[in-house]
Parts: sequence; C-alpha cells; structure tokens
Amino acid sequence: MTRGTQNAFRACAAAFVVLAASPALAQNKNDPGEIRGLKLGLKARTMTTDGFGEFACGSNGGPARQKLDDWNGFVKRQPEAGGLREVNVRFEDEREYIGRAIDDDRYTDQRSSTRVAGHPVILSVLFDNDGTLRGLRFISDPRASPLERRMAHMLRLAVINRYGAGGWNCTDIPAADGETAVGGVFVKQRCEKQTPERALNIEARFLRKPGQNAIDPATGEYTQGQFESWTRFEVFDPAARK
Repeated sequence: MTRGTQNAFRACAAAFVVLAASPALAQNKNDPGEIRGLKLGLKARTMTTDGFGEFACGSNGGPARQKLDDWNGFVKRQPEAGGLREVNVRFEDEREYIGRAIDDDRYTDQRSSTRVAGHPVILSVLFDNDGTLRGLRFISDPRASPLERRMAHMLRLAVINRYGAGGWNCTDIPAADGETAVGGVFVKQRCEKQTPERALNIEARFLRKPGQNAIDPATGEYTQGQFESWTRFEVFDPAARK
C-alpha cells in the first residue's frame, strides 16, 4: 500500500466509522451479501425484485438502455468483453412507495434511493450466460448535486473499510498534464484486492482537469462543479475473471 493511501486512511478514520454504518454496505456476520441482499452466486430466476425497480440493460455506468421486467431480462443484454451481461437497477425506498401510492412525484426524489454509504450511485448486476450473478458494479452518479459529487471520491474509503483495510494493492497514479488538486487534495488511485471468494477493484478520482478552475478567470467569481470526483467499485467471482 502506498504512503499516500496510508495517509488517507489515517486522515479519514472518522469517516470510516460514519460511512460503514450505512445499511447499504454494513453487513452482520450472518449476512454474506454485498449490498441489499445481492451477492455472488445468486440465480436470476430465483432473485426477488422486492426493493428494486427500473430494471434495464446497463451501459457500464452510463445511461440505462432497454427496459427490462426483472432480473431474467439479462438475456436481452449483449455480453461485455468479459462475457457477462449487465442489468442496471435502482433501489426503491419507502418515500417512493408513498409517492406512487398518492400519485405525487414531489414526494420522492428519484435520485435519492440508490445510495451506498450515503453516496448516490449507478448500480449494475452482472450475470453469466446461465443467469448466475458473477459481479456487481457501482459508480458514483454524475447527476448528484455539486456537494454530493464533490464527496464522491470518499466512497472508496467506505468500500475499503467494508472489505477490510488489509491486503489491498493500491497505486497512486501521477497527475497528467494540466491536472491539479482541488483544495490541496489530489486523488487518482486504483486499488485491487483478491480473496478466494472475491476479486475487488476500486478506482477513484478527485482532481481538476485541464481548463477547470476554482475561480473563473474571466469574472473572478468562484466556480461550481468544476472538478472530477468519482468512485468506481466492482466485485467479481474470481472464477469469472479468469
């Protein structure tokens, strides 16, 4: 583990405690699931749709594609390069159920329910050709508010804490030409961890790209949202990555 990663762990120890308490990531000893009961090895034909909605063909973190009725719609998605078929799905919550019941869209924020450790995410489930769940992917939602998007890189810390801080191989990637820190913080990191049960991959960014500035050079006013901040997390069945 790099020194930069170790420093990040120490600086964000308090954040670990808060983020890990989120029910979307926290697990008890009797629940081996990764998130909301989703876990490697489940079969699409027996998976519940309770608590999930807006099934669609996934696009690797991009906009949802063809709408699907349930998990079994994975067969309509063309396989990725690795052979898995991606189903995009969204969490449904109590506020949404109430909003639908009273036919009031104002009651629910359509972006609020799919969160991991408090962060809005785009969630995908990946099946093999036989309908076995072989992978999960969640990526920070770029449609989040500027404040939520600014904190998106912190999601990597909750994930690392969830799967244990030891055993990660993390690489801090050097800044490319024109990339700069945001408020003195620069994150461009890739982490991997392999166990007999899981292959884990995390990528995170918190930086300014060329042309992005804290202060508008033309007006002298503070800008909003001119930065890149995201976390991408994937967990796979190791056998599916061979």
